[in-house]
Amino acid sequence: MKPTRLPNKAGAQSGFTMMEVMAAAMVLSIFIIGLGTSWVVADRRANDLIQRQKAVFVANAEMERLTALYNNTAYGTLGGALTIGYENSVPFPASRLTYSSAGLSPYMTSGNDYTTTSSATFQSGTGAPFLVWVATGGLGTANRNYVWLDQGQNVMARLSWVLTAVTPAQCVVGSDGCPCLGFGGSLAGSCQKLDLFLEYPFRLVSGAATTPSNIRTVSLSTIIGRTTR
Repeated sequence: MKPTRLPNKAGAQSGFTMMEVMAAAMVLSIFIIGLGTSWVVADRRANDLIQRQKAVFVANAEMERLTALYNNTAYGTLGGALTIGYENSVPFPASRLTYSSAGLSPYMTSGNDYTTTSSATFQSGTGAPFLVWVATGGLGTANRNYVWLDQGQNVMARLSWVLTAVTPAQCVVGSDGCPCLGFGGSLAGSCQKLDLFLEYPFRLVSGAATTPSNIRTVSLSTIIGRTTR
């Protein structure tokens, strides 16, 4: 009778081959790279949303300042300085108004004009967060206005606006007319539609504003005019 041969336990044991290990490592690396890319995209998206939220806050603050100036002072007699040649004009107007280098001092009770033509003063944060930098571009029509969007991150926004006359018929609500004074405080004035544009994200580098490859814009509109009420 032939003896029963027991299986060779050492020979029965098996493990991962080098090819299997390499394949697993490749799959794992692809997974890790994909996960890392997802985090980068998510972080960039979150940063974009935070920047836009800040731009909305700043745009609202600038709209309040302009509305107060036009409604309560004679600033509308000047109406801002005409500027042209905006590189991102479509679908927005290519000609817009900005604060001039003369500033706002004649219309501010505190005497502070809130503007500067010095990039160093603007960067130092004097008067921040509402200081306006009037960046001169040689000709006055090439000047640009900048405000801080996130000073800690060196992110600025470019400010501009346009005015469009509004006829009384467009203001009528029931029997209510459009009792707007002239911006100098006299009668026979007119209401104006103010469209504000806040473009971002610009950065201040060596005393100059750098233009982003993709300019984002927040736009707001309101009706202004010195009223009799």
